[in-house]
Amino acid sequence: MLRAEEALVKRMAEKGIKLILNSVVEEIYGTDLVEGARIRDLRTGEVRDLPVDGIFIQVGEVPNSKLASEAGVEVDGRGFIVVDMRQRTNLPGVLAAGDVTSYPVKQVGTAIAQGITAAVEAYGLIRRPYWLR
Repeated sequence: MLRAEEALVKRMAEKGIKLILNSVVEEIYGTDLVEGARIRDLRTGEVRDLPVDGIFIQVGEVPNSKLASEAGVEVDGRGFIVVDMRQRTNLPGVLAAGDVTSYPVKQVGTAIAQGITAAVEAYGLIRRPYWLR
């Protein structure tokens, strides 16, 4: 499944970019540089080689929150860490930022802003710990 803004999908189509959907990369190969990728169609099982000069790795949509969840940090039904406006979780002193959080917008700029917010909050926790408030 491709999750992208409609305008970006349209722009890719206008530039002649071919989308290969419902497929996974089985292998990236090359001698000194990337020369190709072996891909498998998830519907048909067909495996084929695709000659390419480079690879852009797209981060998955499943949050890597298992460790946090096991530590008692609250996650939502999809596994994203629940945070407030200051990036605080349900555990005092534990902060989270970026695509692992339940914030609905998954963009680099949003993740950076959340990281800055978490850093400011962490600084405040160090300067004045919650047990002294």
